[in-house]
Amino acid sequence: MSEIVPVVVAALILSFLQVNLRSSYPEYAAVLAVLFTVIILLRVLNPMRDMIHVFYQLGQGAGVSGGYFDVLLRTLAAAYITAFGSQICKDAGEESLAMVVEFAGKLVMMIIALPIVVGVVETLVNLLP
Repeated sequence: MSEIVPVVVAALILSFLQVNLRSSYPEYAAVLAVLFTVIILLRVLNPMRDMIHVFYQLGQGAGVSGGYFDVLLRTLAAAYITAFGSQICKDAGEESLAMVVEFAGKLVMMIIALPIVVGVVETLVNLLP
């Protein structure tokens, strides 16, 4: 819990700054949001790497193929990146760009998950008489 407190405090401070910046310098407000996000992502890379390692070990212990886990991680990464990009577009007042980012993200996630869908369909076809 103590790891999230500095992030929340920094986000609250940034929010108050952005309220003032948006009226005079909206482009700086968007850049500041992106910069804040990059800094937070860099801060959580090591814990995230450790968490991914634990999930890989759990998957190996359970006999789950690493390929399935790769698909899951790539899909989650695409979802988070899509949400981030979409929100930045919305913050900049570009709703149509946000919709395009969301649509493209959904397509990418479907493409990433395609091997699992094909595997499920093949398994179902093999089960049918």
